Amino acid sequence: MILSHDGLAGLWTLGCQGGAILAAAELNAAGGVLGQEVEIVHIDSGETQESAFQAAQRLAIDENVDAVIGLQSSNLRPAVRRGLAGLAPYIYTPHYEGGFCGPGTATLGITDAEVLIPSLDWMFSHRRARRFFFVGNRYIWPRVAHGTTETAIRMIGGDFVGDAFVSLGARDYDETLLKIARARPDVVVVAMLGEDSVCFNRAFADAGLSRRIIRLNLAFEETQLLGVSEGCSENLFAAQAYFDSSRGHNRDDLAARYESCFSGELPSMTTNTVNCYDAIYLVAALADRIGRVDGHLMARFLRDRLPRAAAYRLIGRSDADAGVRLAEAEGVEFQVRETFMA
Repeated sequence: MILSHDGLAGLWTLGCQGGAILAAAELNAAGGVLGQEVEIVHIDSGETQESAFQAAQRLAIDENVDAVIGLQSSNLRPAVRRGLAGLAPYIYTPHYEGGFCGPGTATLGITDAEVLIPSLDWMFSHRRARRFFFVGNRYIWPRVAHGTTETAIRMIGGDFVGDAFVSLGARDYDETLLKIARARPDVVVVAMLGEDSVCFNRAFADAGLSRRIIRLNLAFEETQLLGVSEGCSENLFAAQAYFDSSRGHNRDDLAARYESCFSGELPSMTTNTVNCYDAIYLVAALADRIGRVDGHLMARFLRDRLPRAAAYRLIGRSDADAGVRLAEAEGVEFQVRETFMA
């Protein structure tokens, strides 16, 4: 598992590790993968392309791993793939911008288009939202999300009234918040990484904007909502395939097992936890499909794009489709308002 142990994406790490550990324990209790015991090697990708490349290279060459599961920001993903050099498949788990991520890579996260088009249409229909603003970090995912947002707004007949990009790790939002206030949007789409989204949402509420402007956060889940805190969560929405308050896809048993194993020790199960759990089972399915545990052959099997739905069919979970749940914060919990099925 290659994760950012610190930095902006570090708040997701413990939940991701918990999901993978649980899946590995289940597989081992059932005899392993083709008779071999699953062992998880944890490594920190860091926050730069060079550190991510070196970490992936250590996994592929020094550790000789058979597969790599990762949650990185999109600007680090190519570095991980290069570091693996086709020696192991790369299972990329987070919400991302969409598209083919390169040979040897499978994706399990939902995409911006899956989230934005139905969610903004719902805002248009149910909250009479007509004016939309976009805020994102300055790197590949938010820049692509910006274009996807523009397309979604055009499709529903809304008005795109402004945008702002903020450097990773920046904490001075005064200029951005002033720009939003002047644009008078009904909805602000937020595409910010991990801890950045937490800090921005707190500043947004502290500026008094949350009382009259809806926020639709991308790649946002319960761990971040806890960081935003109850007093800053008014009119805050997120869209994901999984929320703990509305699990779906027969995830109740999984949540019970996770709670039994990690209650009080790890964060509650979130969509990122679920994706890393599923990623372990996808690796097992890949090994079963080619008939042996061989990283290079599994990576070759993924030389073409493997759609998310196809990945879940391979795992044997055809019920886990690309459905999206739109949820609104009530304090520090999400309540699902609508489910959009693929």
